[in-house]
Amino acid sequence: MFESGIERTVVLSAIGLWFAHGWYLNSRLAQVHSKLDRVLENFNGLRQYLYEIDPQFNDERLSANAFERRESLFAGMNHMELLQKKKQEGNRTLNSSFVE
Repeated sequence: MFESGIERTVVLSAIGLWFAHGWYLNSRLAQVHSKLDRVLENFNGLRQYLYEIDPQFNDERLSANAFERRESLFAGMNHMELLQKKKQEGNRTLNSSFVE
């Protein structure tokens, strides 16, 4: 197949470089993914903080607290209806992400 040792050396070197380049790109991509995961985790923390202090979610918080304290038999149903109503109107809920 290969007529000389030089051709064989060139081909094997090219294969070795191809694998080395693939390994390098894979390690860099893993670093990019870890940085992206950290950024998204920080954005989620920011979202949780901003939603905690935002008064537009007060009705949702009250409804969830009523369900947790079992204030009425229909507290869970009322909470689910509130969430569905907000979603249908295009409003955010406490569990909405920034990108929705």
